[in-house]
This record gives sequence, C-alpha cells and structure tokens, in this order.
Amino acid sequence: MIFGTALCLGLVFSSQQNCFAQEKTKDELKAEREALKSEMKSKEAEERKAKFEKLEAPKPSGVASVDELATNSTKMLTSTKEINAQVPEMYKRTIGETVDGVTDVTVKKPTLEELVALATNISTQIKAVSDASSSVTTASSDVKSASPMQAPKATKSLNYSKEVLALVGPELQLNLKVVNNLIATLKSANNN
Repeated sequence: MIFGTALCLGLVFSSQQNCFAQEKTKDELKAEREALKSEMKSKEAEERKAKFEKLEAPKPSGVASVDELATNSTKMLTSTKEINAQVPEMYKRTIGETVDGVTDVTVKKPTLEELVALATNISTQIKAVSDASSSVTTASSDVKSASPMQAPKATKSLNYSKEVLALVGPELQLNLKVVNNLIATLKSANNN
C-alpha cells in the first residue's frame, strides 16, 4: 500500500513537473498528444470505461469502515465519470479536433484557468484514491472480524471498493497526462 501511494503521488508530481518545468516544442507536444490519443482509444481504456458503467454501489454492510470506503469509492467513480466527459471536450476545444481526429473549429478555446482547474481536480481525485487505498487494509481486517451475518455483505462491498480503486487510478493518471499536455499546448500557442 505504501509503495502504491508513493508511486501514485510520484506520478502526479512528475507529470505536473514535466508539463510546467520544461518547455516542449510544438512537435514534441503533438507527438505526445498522438501517443495519449492512442492510449485513450486503447482496448484497455475502453474496457475500463465499460466496467465503470457496470459497477453499482453496494448496499450498506453494517461494517463502518467498509461502508465508508464504499461511499468514498462511489464518489470517486462518479467524479471520474464526470472527468472522463470533460477531458475529451477540453481536448476538442484546445486542439480543434476530437480525439478521433474529426476537425471542429466552431468551439471556443478553453482558458488556461479552466485547464488548470481541471488538472487540480484530477490531482485531488488521485490523492483521494491514494488515501482510500491506504484504508483498504483497515477495512479488510474489519471484514475478518465482522459477524457471520455482516461478513458476506462487507466482503462484497470491499471487493467493489477495490475494483473501483483499481479502475479509477489509471484512468485519472491518463486524464492528468492529457490535461497537462493541453496546458502546455495552450501555453506554447500563446493563447493564455
């Protein structure tokens, strides 16, 4: 868990530093965007999004730590779905084409503040995932000490939370990379 948390936070800070610390050329940004586009359209990303839609919040199990984790996981899932809707829209508004390559110049470019606010929101969600990941251990031990009547519901709820965290983490990391690229692109185009 500690390693996962450290890795998650390290990725957040390194991706933000990469975006802001060094100036990339327009060609480097475009190449990075192409790689991110293919990652966004990858089979793995599509499967993650399909799993998002199938997940349903479990009913309360009666074990406080497990129920709290499930509630927080549901909030993270909902927030990630909202971010997943915003990122392609911001991409289209910044670049002038959709992720699929369809040109659209009729939209207003986002401001730097809008993109930074979205990046901050994503970073906050990544931290929430990290914090929730650390509480999985506590919830797991609480499931083991739960009554025989509560244990099955608590186990189901804990498994739901683990699955949400496993899906949301990589999705948020990808979204943060895309938004950081859009911020750098907007800055390089002197549109800020």
